[in-house]
Amino acid sequence: MSKASIDAGRRARVGSLPVALPRIRLHHGEAMWVMSRLGFQGKASKTTFYEYVKSLRKLGSPFERGKVGLERRGLANYSYCHLMELALVLTLRVYNIVPDALLCEIIAHRRMLYRYYRFAYANRSSGAGAPFTIAGTGRAPITARGVFLDLRVNFSGGLLTRFGPPALLSPYQAISTFVLDDVAPRALLPINLSLLAERLVFAALDSPDIRSGPGPAIGKRKIKSSRRQTER
Repeated sequence: MSKASIDAGRRARVGSLPVALPRIRLHHGEAMWVMSRLGFQGKASKTTFYEYVKSLRKLGSPFERGKVGLERRGLANYSYCHLMELALVLTLRVYNIVPDALLCEIIAHRRMLYRYYRFAYANRSSGAGAPFTIAGTGRAPITARGVFLDLRVNFSGGLLTRFGPPALLSPYQAISTFVLDDVAPRALLPINLSLLAERLVFAALDSPDIRSGPGPAIGKRKIKSSRRQTER
């Protein structure tokens, strides 16, 4: 597929997203489908991937320990923020695992990161995420948009030596981090949080009904019928 076709597909996908963040509630099987759709399962088997996510839940992500996102009638529900935390954690995998120290920091900063997840969707093409274009002589211009997340993570000798405080960056600030800062000791560079949010919401709205675990699933039709409802 040509780059032009891929770009056209991305524009069409972005254009079909709700302006306001929709209210998302996915059952466990549906949430796993979304993560697989985003590419986090990779070449691992479904069983292996599910067991890994289960291990994350035992460690307190994306739900607090002792909870599984239970709402009325014992349904396990993944909200937008639960899905974003899980997607972020899976993004941070090194050699297919997330270092325990890094996972603990994500959990400790959960409230702050929840605000960032919502902000990233709301400002994905305007405000802090407004497009920024770089033009080069004799080269096609490059445009970056969306809100970026900088966790300010450093590792030394296999140990986490710095985390945060997490910060949100505009496209200009994110590019400046790549170009102007000393990134040699940085373990992780800024992540385009808005792009991740767009892909996640699009997949969640497109997810099939998958029944797994206790009770009936809250799936595709339920989510799409609630597009007018926004996350609180």
